Amino acid sequence: MDSRDFYIFGEPIDTKFGKIRFLTYKEYLLNLSELSLISQNVLHLYYMYRKQFEKEKNSKELIEELNQYKKKNLYEIVLGTDYILEAYLKILLLVLDTNEYSDEEFKIVIDAIFSTEEDFMYIRNMIMDMQVLTEDDVSPNEEIQKAIERSRRVKQQSSDKQSFVDIVTSITASTNNSFEDVCNMTVFQVYATYARISAIFNYNTTTLFATVAEKVSIEAWNKHINLFEKKTDTLTQEEFKSQFGGLFDI
Repeated sequence: MDSRDFYIFGEPIDTKFGKIRFLTYKEYLLNLSELSLISQNVLHLYYMYRKQFEKEKNSKELIEELNQYKKKNLYEIVLGTDYILEAYLKILLLVLDTNEYSDEEFKIVIDAIFSTEEDFMYIRNMIMDMQVLTEDDVSPNEEIQKAIERSRRVKQQSSDKQSFVDIVTSITASTNNSFEDVCNMTVFQVYATYARISAIFNYNTTTLFATVAEKVSIEAWNKHINLFEKKTDTLTQEEFKSQFGGLFDI
């Protein structure tokens, strides 16, 4: 059994730094910008800065110097970049059970989390998992990354856009939960409930069509739902070459 299956209960997780609690769905929505920063790795940050440099029409030399950024690790970048470090600290203040500590003890815990790269990455990965956050696909190869971004844009244009309002109202309309109930659910509970509602409606629809049509594929309403399953947009260099041939020299 995947230990993350127990996330459905929303109970805090014990770590050597104390208990880490799940954010409520409302807290998650109110802190999306900080959580987005936490979910970015070195390459994400590199491409973000590169686009900013190009937009500001910085010199090619300065943009080329940015390539050295790729060689850094996330740990040293976070510690050396104030606005990113502040995002981590804000989320840590929310997820750590501050009732367990005095102000001085809390500072000691924070210092301990950032004392080693191993501890820092452990807590980062745990926070991301608990809020069902994943790192978007990203490639160190510039042309492959452009292809990934084009693929992602096409998929976004062809898929239905759903806002958090759509998710919340779907849950309240299909269950006995109030708006306040949904706001106080964890992100995992909200997404799991929403996915289950979708599975039930799909089951009901397909079973109805099965009465008037042949070969209708019916998925079980209680099928396993993996919220951590990652749909990849990544192209390997070999796949990229096979698709785009000699268009680029990579």
